[in-house]
Amino acid sequence: MTAAVLGVIAGIVLAWPAMIMIVVIGLAGAADASLALKNQRSGTNSTIVADILFTGVALLVLGVPGPAVGAVVAYFVLVVAVLGDSDNAWVIGVLAVGVGFVASFLPHAMGLHDQQIERSIVSGVVVVVVFGVSTIGVAHEFVRANRMGARSSGRKIEVAEAISIASRALVARDDVGAMAKALDAIRSAMHTSVVFIERNVASDSRGLCAVVEERSIDREHEHSSFDRSALTPWSVMPGARSHLEGGAPFFYRVEEARGTPFDRGGDAGIRVEVDVPITVNGVWVGVVGAADDDAERAWQTDDLILLRTLADLASSVWERADGSRARDSLIGTLDGRLRYEEAIARSSRALLGEQSSDLTPALAAVGAAGGVDEVLVAKTVSAEQGDPAARVVDVWTAPGVGSAHDVNEEISYADIPDVQRALQSDEIAFWDDDDAQRMTAPIHVGGAWYGSVSFARHETSGVWAERDVTFCRTIADILSAFFERSQNRARLEHSLASKDQLIASVSHELRTPLTAVVGLAEELIAAGDSFDIEERNQLMEIVAESSREMADLVEDLLVAARSEDGSLPVFPDRIDLSLLAQSVVAQISVPEGVDVEVEDSDSVAFGDPVRVRQIIRNLLTNAFRYGSSPITVSVGQNNGAAFLDVRDCGSGIPDADRERIFEPYGRAESSRTHKASVGLGLALSRRLAELMDGELSYVQGDGATFRLSLPLPGAES
Repeated sequence: MTAAVLGVIAGIVLAWPAMIMIVVIGLAGAADASLALKNQRSGTNSTIVADILFTGVALLVLGVPGPAVGAVVAYFVLVVAVLGDSDNAWVIGVLAVGVGFVASFLPHAMGLHDQQIERSIVSGVVVVVVFGVSTIGVAHEFVRANRMGARSSGRKIEVAEAISIASRALVARDDVGAMAKALDAIRSAMHTSVVFIERNVASDSRGLCAVVEERSIDREHEHSSFDRSALTPWSVMPGARSHLEGGAPFFYRVEEARGTPFDRGGDAGIRVEVDVPITVNGVWVGVVGAADDDAERAWQTDDLILLRTLADLASSVWERADGSRARDSLIGTLDGRLRYEEAIARSSRALLGEQSSDLTPALAAVGAAGGVDEVLVAKTVSAEQGDPAARVVDVWTAPGVGSAHDVNEEISYADIPDVQRALQSDEIAFWDDDDAQRMTAPIHVGGAWYGSVSFARHETSGVWAERDVTFCRTIADILSAFFERSQNRARLEHSLASKDQLIASVSHELRTPLTAVVGLAEELIAAGDSFDIEERNQLMEIVAESSREMADLVEDLLVAARSEDGSLPVFPDRIDLSLLAQSVVAQISVPEGVDVEVEDSDSVAFGDPVRVRQIIRNLLTNAFRYGSSPITVSVGQNNGAAFLDVRDCGSGIPDADRERIFEPYGRAESSRTHKASVGLGLALSRRLAELMDGELSYVQGDGATFRLSLPLPGAES
């Protein structure tokens, strides 16, 4: 800087701009050489040649004295020696000497050296100062660069050696001594006070904590927080936890824990610390850390490389250890798993076989495989108070163990509400009962809570293992399939019985009118003209009535079949229920001695007139068969809907039969004393009402009243 200022001043005072040019060129060359040394550039020969030529031109123009030119030549020879990147660099050195020679003697030989003496002196001094100082700077930078290169090379060797020692120790062996040896090597390479490894553990009282597994420590910096098994809760260092969980190193643990019982400063003198996360299968499981008593210690890239390498090695060691434990556990439980699988197979055969109906053999296999004292299966029922209860279906106990419950005994869930909540939520319930530990799993059939299966231990204590829970759940699923199949079998048997009843009823129902039709037709043919017109008309009326009765029955059967498969269409329209009822009564065959009265009032509804006629006919036929005269048909509106009631003066329907009568082919128990029927009319009528967005129901009161409810016109939208 001093030489530059001197050259500028000289150029201004002497009105000599060329002086400034030589200073700029000299400083540019010196700066370029220094940058090349700092960055360890290669391929700088072309730059040096350009610097030499430009400087030579400046020297010619200025007419610099010989000693100053010598300083320039010496500078460039030094630059070539330092930055030359090939064996041909000596040619550039010769170029520097040649340019200096020309710059010294050519002006005199050509008579160009006619500058003022003071200018020559000043230019000489400036050139000597600029290039002399530059020569010293380049030499100093060269020495410093060599020292840094040697130091960097030594550091790399030290880091590589530490990584090698740690790798051999941890890869070859998994014991604590190997970990300590690895930490010693890393601490030595880092030149720090402490290097440690902590593993994350869960504490009931403090949450997630870091526990020291191993450390390498300078004895002058002992501190209890670095002792093996020393525990530090992450709750006092939320910032550290956040960084480490995210996979980033953390540098401020000492500051964050300061003032807490887990402060690592204090007497130990630890002032700075860096922590690097350890992950296994992507999960943060611990840290590798380094600490130092020098507050000015700056953690370098090499330090982080060493710690990350150690973290990777620790992760590998822990992963291998976990894998070994898993293999040992697998081998240790293989026998138990085989027993479980055998029990599941035996249970499946016993419960899901073709002729299976007894739970006891299956429960015995389950109890023996599960190592439990009792296996109890219960069905959910309603207790007297209306609360759900568990009725014992079957129970197995190990030899010498008495059961606290008997078959058909009811256990109220009101006494064990927690168990009820768990089972209703499709969860496993764990509870104690009569000095026994119990585990209960829900049984579901058709999506509904059907019952439960319980395992009990009377003589042992402890928590249920995960495989016990899985086994219990599996047995519950098998029992669900068993009970669902039992229900399906019962429904199938009932359906077969209903079909048999249907065939018998249809045969009986058709036989009577068909006999009348065939018999009277044959009689009319055989008698010829022996009957008078009145007798012939009476016989023909009987034939027509019997034919209509058969047609109605066949129509009901066809409509029932189509309603079951969803192919029965309905065409709702505006209708008058009273008029439809009157037309049905006018067409139906009313038994002798039965009075039918239809209320003559307007009652507009929205329904299919054909299907409504069919429903009214079925309700009247049902009243003729099972009710008593008189029979009344009334209409009206209630709760925003139109209704039609068919009421007889009979004994009514018992409470137990009020839903059964609406089942296909079902009849009330009391109806068995009456004349036979198909038992399809009410079920079909309810189905037709539902297709029209209506309802058919039984209304409790004197006699028997059936109500057809239909939407009002305009309400259907």
